[in-house]
Parts: sequence; C-alpha cells; structure tokens
Amino acid sequence: MDIFETMETCRAMRRLKPDPVSQEILEKLVWSATRAPNAGNAQLWDFVIVTEEKGRQFLGDLLRTKLGTGLSKPKDTKTPGARQATAFWQLVTAFEQIPAIIFPCIRNGYPPADPNPLFMSSSIYPATQNLLLAARALGLGTVMTTFHIIDQQAIKEYFGIPSEVFIGATIPIEYPEDSFGPVKRKPTDEVIHWEYWGTNEVI
Repeated sequence: MDIFETMETCRAMRRLKPDPVSQEILEKLVWSATRAPNAGNAQLWDFVIVTEEKGRQFLGDLLRTKLGTGLSKPKDTKTPGARQATAFWQLVTAFEQIPAIIFPCIRNGYPPADPNPLFMSSSIYPATQNLLLAARALGLGTVMTTFHIIDQQAIKEYFGIPSEVFIGATIPIEYPEDSFGPVKRKPTDEVIHWEYWGTNEVI
C-alpha cells in the first residue's frame, strides 16, 4: 500500500474489535509517530500506551460518567450523521474493550530560552497523524479523539502524567469491524486559492 492509498483510505474507525494488538505493533506505531517533523527537532513528545484492563476500565467509566445523560443510543441509524452518532455511542459504551489506547503527549519546551505553547501543537499533531497513517497501513482501526479533555486532570493523575505535560489526543487502537474505503472530503478545487484568496482558478 503506497502513502497516497493510505491517506485516501484512512477512515475514522469507531466500531472496533476486542482482538489484542501486539506490543511489537504498538511500538511500531510510536516509532512511526516519532518520524514526524517537530519544532527544532526537540522531540519533546512522550506516548502513554494503556493496555491493562484496569486502566481501560477507568477510561470507559470516566467517559460514561462525564457524558452522563447525553450518552444515549441514537434512534435513527440510516442517515450519515446518525450512523456516525451510533458509532460514537458504540465506542464509548464499550471503551474498556478496546485493547489499546495511546495518549500522544508533549512538553512546552521550545524554544528553550522562551518556550511557546504553539510549538506543542506543531509537533504533537504531525506525530499523531503519522501514527494514524501507520495504523491504517497495518490494517488497524483508529480514530483521533479528544476524549481526554472531559477530565484531563483525572487522566493525568491516574496514569501518572506530569501536570505540565499536554495530552494531544486519545487514540483507540484496534482491528476494525467496518471496512476501509475512501474518505469523504471536498474536491481540491473548492479549497485551493491560486496566488491570492478569492479565486479558485489558475491565473
């Protein structure tokens, strides 16, 4: 599979199988993430991989507690939006069954003399995208979520993540129940502005 096919078929997968993912594969995903560009090549990232049942159960319980009454199974399952909502519901209600969850994390330390938090985003999100693409190339299902923001402090305390460390994403890792296929995106002629904003035509 070449890189273009990988990008074209890297769908968000929220319906995941509970089959185990090996330590070797999880380490390969992090290796791929750390090939990404980052500010000053400072490599201020760390990756917390949660595979133990106790930790996964904590995350599932935390999600459901925080979402509370807002978490209910959608009645309509036919429209695209409803299908996505149903997949979200399935992911959250069975979150502890996901065999691995990865938290890409980053420290605010660049530039060293005057650290700017903007560089955290410019470093951790390319690494996260690398991880997602590597997972797709290996046949794994993933979805980039921000579930950690529901209670980042509780997650940091439970998993021993230092308070000054920023969690960039919460990524479930598993083999997908659904099929890979082309992602749905706008045509490029709708988003390209040639030479200046306001025209989509080549001058």
